[in-house]
Amino acid sequence: MVITPADIEWREGLPFSRQFGDIYFSVDDGLAEKRHVFLAGNRLPERFAALPAHSSFTIAETGFGTGLNFLATWRLWLETAPADAWLHFISTELHPLTIPDLTRALSLWPELADQAAALLARYPRLTSGWHRLVFPEARITLTLLFGNALELLPDLNARVNAWFLDGFSPGLNPALWQLDLLAHLGRLGAADATAATYTSAGAVRRALNESGYQAVRAKGFGRKREMLVAQRQAAGAPPPLTGYERPPANQGKRRVLVVGAGIAGISCARAMARRGWQVTLADKADGPGSAASGNPAAIIYPKLAPAHLSVWHFQQQGYLWLLDQVRSLPGVWNPTGLLWLLSGNQAREGEKLAGHPWHPQLVEKVSAAEASQLAGVRIDTECLHFPDAGFLHPEALYRYWLDDPNISCRWRTEIADLTQTAAGEWVARLSDDSPLPETDCVILANALDARRFGFAHNLPVYPVRGQIALTPSTPGLAALRKVLSYGGYLTPAFHGRHCLGASFIPNDDRTNIREEDHLHNRALLDNFVPGLGAALPPVDCWTGRASYRTQSRDYLPLIGPLADGPDSPLAGLYVSIGHGSKGFCYAPLGAEILAAELNDEPFPVPDRVLKSLHPARFRQREQRREKPAKP
Repeated sequence: MVITPADIEWREGLPFSRQFGDIYFSVDDGLAEKRHVFLAGNRLPERFAALPAHSSFTIAETGFGTGLNFLATWRLWLETAPADAWLHFISTELHPLTIPDLTRALSLWPELADQAAALLARYPRLTSGWHRLVFPEARITLTLLFGNALELLPDLNARVNAWFLDGFSPGLNPALWQLDLLAHLGRLGAADATAATYTSAGAVRRALNESGYQAVRAKGFGRKREMLVAQRQAAGAPPPLTGYERPPANQGKRRVLVVGAGIAGISCARAMARRGWQVTLADKADGPGSAASGNPAAIIYPKLAPAHLSVWHFQQQGYLWLLDQVRSLPGVWNPTGLLWLLSGNQAREGEKLAGHPWHPQLVEKVSAAEASQLAGVRIDTECLHFPDAGFLHPEALYRYWLDDPNISCRWRTEIADLTQTAAGEWVARLSDDSPLPETDCVILANALDARRFGFAHNLPVYPVRGQIALTPSTPGLAALRKVLSYGGYLTPAFHGRHCLGASFIPNDDRTNIREEDHLHNRALLDNFVPGLGAALPPVDCWTGRASYRTQSRDYLPLIGPLADGPDSPLAGLYVSIGHGSKGFCYAPLGAEILAAELNDEPFPVPDRVLKSLHPARFRQREQRREKPAKP
């Protein structure tokens, strides 16, 4: 869906929504109102202070608005929560504020200036779907769901401890108060879940009661006489979440072995180390990125989905997550932008994307003349321009992400066998039969090598060979300012050379340099951008690198728990493989999925995305096909 920003009118210095005809916060004292209704109404000061070690707390909100609830909660968290606890804040918003309006609104609260500045620096582009922001210094994760809450909440997979039922009044914005939406409080609420809202409407109280809560009226704020607070009353454990079910948790255990030090394994190591786990990262090579993740340049751009699937498209979500993680790292990220030439197969694919709902700062269609001006070289076809795209240097990225005291790297370490003890711990034995220390969890991120282990031998992945070239720059190439994508790709110059790639040969795992692959890559460029093809130096001036990516049958990675049967996940055994040529967009967000799994956190992507990535999905599809028809 296309996101329509909030239409703000400023009345006496305060924000007023033209869309709903209501104010965003009280004219008496908006911050004091938020603290009274949502923080005190959910008993957060005492609940934060009582959290056990290494635990987390999840809040969900209907209506992010100006973000004032979030910033007030952030401040309270810093003041009261244990130093090793983590806060997860989830919020929906149909009409998010623009940066200028958000900046002006939050400037009204100077005591929250530090938190406001951090939020504004990370605030996402206004495009529909899931947006995850992490503030590690504060131990806070913010997941923003931009779009219709009725469409988004059914795909949320989380256990919520407290609900902020905000938004505009039921009379002005009835969509956020209907029973279909409030029913999710029962599905997603934890056993100790509470809820609070400034409204005292009888219809809202009855809807909360029908959702398994006991709602009562409490003293309102300022001139408002009453509000509602609620406590979950349903007997026993909450109902299981639909879709992606979690295997048995390793409660209190904080050691993980990650096998494979490409982008998938390094991302997993970083995600777990940030949560305080002791990580052993093992690879048979001499250092990180020895295989497909070791190219000198990684091209980063999103493969767009049709408009009706945009909200749930994993590749788009992974792209936005990666940009947020790397854009501030010196020496890592090159924000050149990228031009995706609308010719050949890409032209037919581009036709499907008419009316794509992304913000124009993320993608826009440009003419050949506009593309030429942007690129600095002649382009003869229309293009999709991705202003935020570019390329990164993997080697530099790995240095940043492995610089963590919780990560221990074991190079030249080939694991021959993995076994699980009766106590549920895992023992890895090396090729010389010596063991590594016991660990609580194992994440296999070693591409095709994962199939060497018996429980992973039938994973449906295959190799795809790719060869790139590094070519010296020439006067004809030096003017290029944008990455070009045309079935192959060409980068602007870095360190006096360009990266030209990449061949794509399924079911070939050989890594020798071939002249025919160089000629193939040259012919692709010459076909789509003849002027640049002619400017390339002779092939004998090139250096090359060949490796193979690991691809799945449906081109999506395998991320999640492994099982030794159709419905029996192996406790503590996970996989992140099959990322193909999109490893740098897929793997970092995939690592967040696994970290959420292992830490019992809200998942960073919709439930339907989790199911589409689950390693057992192929077997489940086959079982459905084999199931006999009912007589």
